[in-house]
Amino acid sequence: MVNDTKRTKMFCHRSGQGIRRAMVLCCLVFLVMCSVVHAEPPSSKDSFKEPLLEHLEFLGYECDFVEAGIRAQHISKIHLYITYAFGGIRLQTGFPGTNPHSDVGSRYQVTNALMRKFSVMQLFWSDNGSLFAMAWMPGRYDKARFASFMEAWDHDASLLQRTYDQLKPFLKK
Repeated sequence: MVNDTKRTKMFCHRSGQGIRRAMVLCCLVFLVMCSVVHAEPPSSKDSFKEPLLEHLEFLGYECDFVEAGIRAQHISKIHLYITYAFGGIRLQTGFPGTNPHSDVGSRYQVTNALMRKFSVMQLFWSDNGSLFAMAWMPGRYDKARFASFMEAWDHDASLLQRTYDQLKPFLKK
């Protein structure tokens, strides 16, 4: 009889946790849905590029217009390609890689450990073994928001640079 009572209590306890988790998940989904920033595409390419260009140049980047975005190069930071995508601003960069089938476990172990520390950056290995970094900021350009976003990107990029020795076997020189 005692064992049945313990099982019942354990079952009820677990069930209560499940309900609480479901309620928390529903609340989080609701909050995310309410906090999504809806942005309209800029009226012209210049209205998107000009404030970004000025901001990036203020941060020390040399910029030029390419295709649908801005190529930004810096003497001491990772070079960027900035585009307007999916209702927001996307930063991207890439590093040529080596054979994608060599030491796959270690390759993903390093990048997964890095991404747990990142604020905004995501890392992706391409089919040919190249490493790509990307971050996305919802909405149109806003000076204060973009400055905070760039600070977070720079933080993540410095972590990426400090991990170069671990990534070196998977990247071309």
